[in-house]
Amino acid sequence: MNDSQRAWELAMVLIANGRIPFDPANPSGSVKILSRHLKALEAALHDQAISANTAPMHITGHEHTRHERLGKSHRKPSLVCAD
Repeated sequence: MNDSQRAWELAMVLIANGRIPFDPANPSGSVKILSRHLKALEAALHDQAISANTAPMHITGHEHTRHERLGKSHRKPSLVCAD
């Protein structure tokens, strides 16, 4: 997914949560506001991708993904069935 698509999805979430104002009675003004936010989101996502690609990576053998760090404590035990 490219930065434009991610920015659009983030903007839709922000509108739904009331973080970006959108007034159907004023579509012209709302589109201008949305356009400004989309440009800022896309630029931030682009900058984040660049900094992630250029950040030095130290490999120690103890790396864990975010899912592993956060997910294990919140997992529900799965049921194992013996055949």
